[in-house]
Amino acid sequence: MQLNSNLSFVVAELNTHHFMFRGAGHDRESARQALLNAWRTHRDELLRQYPDRQASVPDEQHLELHFRIYYLEFELNAGYRDGLRLV
Repeated sequence: MQLNSNLSFVVAELNTHHFMFRGAGHDRESARQALLNAWRTHRDELLRQYPDRQASVPDEQHLELHFRIYYLEFELNAGYRDGLRLV
């Protein structure tokens, strides 16, 4: 889908075993960075509570070795069903 950059946005999604993380941006890279920032915040909080888990919780640089990021592209004022634009 060709998106008009002024009227569109991208959502990056990552589903872990316990949480769904999302980041939004004007393009895939900015959405990915927003998601990775959310992951970093989550990881930092988790490791403050459970420092012994550091080896088992990947940092944002290694996150995509363990989980896949999916991208959803939207245009403003458009309606979608399962990723397909209807209006």
